[in-house]
Amino acid sequence: MRRGQHHSKLAWAVGGGLLVAGIAGLASATIPHNETLWHLIAAPEEDGLWRFERIDGRDVSGVGYSVRVHWGEVSGWYNGCNYCGTSGEGMTICTLQACVEQPSDRLYFRFSRESPQMRVDGDRMVLTLPSHRAELVRFTERVI
Repeated sequence: MRRGQHHSKLAWAVGGGLLVAGIAGLASATIPHNETLWHLIAAPEEDGLWRFERIDGRDVSGVGYSVRVHWGEVSGWYNGCNYCGTSGEGMTICTLQACVEQPSDRLYFRFSRESPQMRVDGDRMVLTLPSHRAELVRFTERVI
């Protein structure tokens, strides 16, 4: 082995390790909470937070209904008053604030708890159940 060749290989190994560590650190700082790099690369287009605009043609945008979709399944929902979410073990955890019932609550609950068909077109999504349809928009944070 030539003099310095061992140090050159060691330098490349250390440099490669530092590069991988740097990328992992950057990724962990920029990836949303509870997400993995794999999810950001391979997740279905349905994944994200969605706000309900209409249910069966009725405007429900003022109520505050929303759902979180993770790996193509509804994993959390907000009815404008309480939030519920599922854990990795299949448990559902909810806040328990007393709420005034809204006219569309029963249909909203069906969309959030059953397995609706999902169709995404850009920042809009349509959920369908037998005889029912909901139109949603992707929830985006606004910087004020």
